Amino acid sequence: MLSEQHCAAIDKDTPVLERDKTDELISQLNSDWSVRDGKFLYRAFDFKNFHETMAFVNAVAWIAHQEDHHPDMEVSYKQCVLNYTSHVAGGLTENDFICAAHVDRLLAR
Repeated sequence: MLSEQHCAAIDKDTPVLERDKTDELISQLNSDWSVRDGKFLYRAFDFKNFHETMAFVNAVAWIAHQEDHHPDMEVSYKQCVLNYTSHVAGGLTENDFICAAHVDRLLAR
């Protein structure tokens, strides 16, 4: 289960995932996640107000800190967009899907 895994250290020599592997891993996430341009794991989250949005942002920041893997975030009053990619590897790695699964688990609570 992805949400029980932790990110591994990666570097510029870490291979990015092939399409069949990304398809396999995304099937384990909430159906609102999508792969964009073959190298970004994307999801938009809508909230009732700014307070809820910022609570979510802070929780995602904590996950990122714990996993040492950080998403690009776009934050507005009632929405947060997450884009995961493994910048150093130049595309998607399993770390991106692991972090997305941690976010899914966060929202399931």
